Amino acid sequence: MDEFKDFYDNTPEENSSGFSLGETPLEEEVVAEKPKKKKGKKLLTVFIILLIVGAYIFGNMIGRGLINFEGKRVPVKEEESVLNINRADLTQPGLTTVEIAKKAGPSVVGVVCKSLNATGLFGQAYESQSSGSGIILTKDGYIVTNNHVIEGANSIVVVLNTGSEYEATLVGTDAKTEVAVLKIKPEEELTVAEIGDSSVLEVGEKAVAIGNPLGMEFFGTVTEGIISAVNRTVTVDGKQINVIQTDASINSGNSGGALINRYGQVVGINTAKISSDMAEGMGFAIPFGDAQPIIDELIKNGYVTGRPMIGVSLRDINEYVSYYYDWPVGTQVIGVSPGSGAEEAGLKQGDIITGIEGTKIKTADELNKKRDEYKAGDIVDLEVYKYATGKTVHIKVRLSEDKPQ
Repeated sequence: MDEFKDFYDNTPEENSSGFSLGETPLEEEVVAEKPKKKKGKKLLTVFIILLIVGAYIFGNMIGRGLINFEGKRVPVKEEESVLNINRADLTQPGLTTVEIAKKAGPSVVGVVCKSLNATGLFGQAYESQSSGSGIILTKDGYIVTNNHVIEGANSIVVVLNTGSEYEATLVGTDAKTEVAVLKIKPEEELTVAEIGDSSVLEVGEKAVAIGNPLGMEFFGTVTEGIISAVNRTVTVDGKQINVIQTDASINSGNSGGALINRYGQVVGINTAKISSDMAEGMGFAIPFGDAQPIIDELIKNGYVTGRPMIGVSLRDINEYVSYYYDWPVGTQVIGVSPGSGAEEAGLKQGDIITGIEGTKIKTADELNKKRDEYKAGDIVDLEVYKYATGKTVHIKVRLSEDKPQ
């Protein structure tokens, strides 16, 4: 519209005869008026066309939610999570343990897994069964549990607190963060867990754990304690994860169950405990703030996208092995993934990685921790002792995306 405003606001220009446009001599009046009228029709036609196009674009933008009826641009919303994080009013008093159990208990399920195993001289197959817990995330049947609960399972059954059983599909699992997502097709209304904000937990506040310790015989067991610590780092099955520590009783079978705050909101996924004659009341849960993006990725893609990998399997060379074989301390390549950046760069079995991007490393854990500072597609410089030549060289490796096999 501003273009048309400028057109009508401009002062008339003068032509070569000394007259301004629209001020022609009398004898030329008829001749001059004809083209002027024709030009006016063209402008009117153009104006109408632009008006129609503008109205269509405006209406389309309103329909798509890009602008509102006042013509103001609406901020683009970030992709929403399947989880609805509720931030409770921390000034309000909490619920009783009975109220928490009634509110959150029906959202905790049993997860029963069956696996086929081979044993004996002739590899006879036998079926084993294990169980854990899970948390209902959505009305249409998405459920979160731990990776180690379902790892290696040939079939998975979800048991509701109503006693109903449903065959479950594994949507995706992430061994690195110990999170797995299942899906059932419910024939009844599910009680969805209310998710709380794990980032505002304070040491000493009330915590309730609900799950199925020692199997389905003790389905829906409720234990109470406090938040003992936040932002702990523990090693579970060789993987370091960030956890909430609690003294609410957590036992085998509680894995995948709910850790709940004083408002009846799930703030963690129970994962592990320290089993020792020298320790008691040390249980751990994955904060839901950490689990949320993993859950969203698993539901959307079936795995966590964008994670970098070098493309090698490794074993560490400690000081003793280094001295015995006259090798440098580092982590040795024992296998190379076909089609990976490592294969393209020429890494071979027996090579020893001793550094990455100028940082010396002694273990695979140190290498992976430094690798995780980059993303898939980045090129990193590795310091490598070549087994074939006995020389240390620098190799550029393009990081591949770590996808499940």
